[in-house]
Amino acid sequence: MEPLLRKQGMPVRLNKGVVELVSDFVVCEEGKPISPESARILRLLGIKMATFKLHLICRWSPDDFELYREGLDESDVESA
Repeated sequence: MEPLLRKQGMPVRLNKGVVELVSDFVVCEEGKPISPESARILRLLGIKMATFKLHLICRWSPDDFELYREGLDESDVESA
C-alpha cells in the first residue's frame, strides 16, 4: 500500500512493515470537489464519502404498473 499512497502524493514511509504518515496531509475538504487522486486515497483507506439515494416514483412489472408520486409531468413518466 505504501507505494500506492506515495504515488498519490502522500508523504508516507515504511517503518518496520507499518505504513506511517510523515507529515499532515489533507485529502479533501468539505464543500470542495474531490480530485481523482483524493478519491483513490479514500478508496485505498476504505473511507466512503458519499451516500447514494434513490427516490422511486413508479414501479413496473409484467403484471402491473404502480405510480408512487402523483402529479408528475408526462415527461417524468414514459409509457410504451
